[in-house]
Amino acid sequence: MPTRRQFIQATSLAGMSAFVPLSTSLQNTAKNLRASLNPGAIGLQCTATELLDYAISFNFKAISPVLEELISYSKTQQKEYLSKMKANDIVFDSGGLPIQFRASEAIFQQGLSFLQTNIQTIASYGIPSFVTWIMPTHKELTYRQNFDQHQVRLKQIAQVMGAEGLRLGLEYVGPKTLMARDKYPFLHSIAELRELISAIGEDNVGYLLDSFHSYCAGDDSKALDFLQTKDIVSVQVNDAVIGRTIDAQIDQERELPGDTGLIDLKQFLNIVQAKGYQGGVSAEPFNQAVNQLGTAAKLKRVRTSLQKIGV
Repeated sequence: MPTRRQFIQATSLAGMSAFVPLSTSLQNTAKNLRASLNPGAIGLQCTATELLDYAISFNFKAISPVLEELISYSKTQQKEYLSKMKANDIVFDSGGLPIQFRASEAIFQQGLSFLQTNIQTIASYGIPSFVTWIMPTHKELTYRQNFDQHQVRLKQIAQVMGAEGLRLGLEYVGPKTLMARDKYPFLHSIAELRELISAIGEDNVGYLLDSFHSYCAGDDSKALDFLQTKDIVSVQVNDAVIGRTIDAQIDQERELPGDTGLIDLKQFLNIVQAKGYQGGVSAEPFNQAVNQLGTAAKLKRVRTSLQKIGV
């Protein structure tokens, strides 16, 4: 499935707020969080086997599944892969939702059929969840039309996943610079996403929390207060770009966590942990300089950035 960057490029026509650094930062104890390696988020192209080897070499404790390859494995290959993960104390983080639900009904149904066909194999790996983002604008659909389409389609997806014990995590996209992209605005804050999740009405639907989007949307600790342990599916951390106000931040241009200190990531993670979350934490910087690094240098930079914030 396309990344959000690819989606935006393919379909485009052409101050205090949440988690601003505090004078005294909260103490962060991230002992129950797992540094997660998501290859697509850092421009890393690799096989499932290479991904696991990279995780072992650079001390990541969770990985996002290379799904297409894993579902093609034989039973023997699957057993060997899972055994290697267990021996190195590595678990699966969420995978990217393998369905294009934003396109035509026919394309959506093709994706839903793929999920129905493969969901038992996916579940047999212990993959806990899939995540996807909600685009904050639309060229043709009004807010209500877009809301209804998301509700209907995501409910069907959640039901297929829920039958095998998987969860669905939804991510809102917060930067205000993206809101002028199309004619019709859509949800771009956790309060609006909460309304959508409530309308979907499936117990296995929750939130992919991203520090960058919380920062850009102005969603502070009070806005996140309603969250319970079961609501948080996965967590991503990024830093903002120096020289830009909160409202001027750009979705596709971020820094690795801890690189600028504009976002108080220790506070963000303290909030997440206070809710009882103990899963993967990955970096998704959408950063050209990071993408262009060689494999070893890239993995070292990403792992070091997570260590900076205690993960």
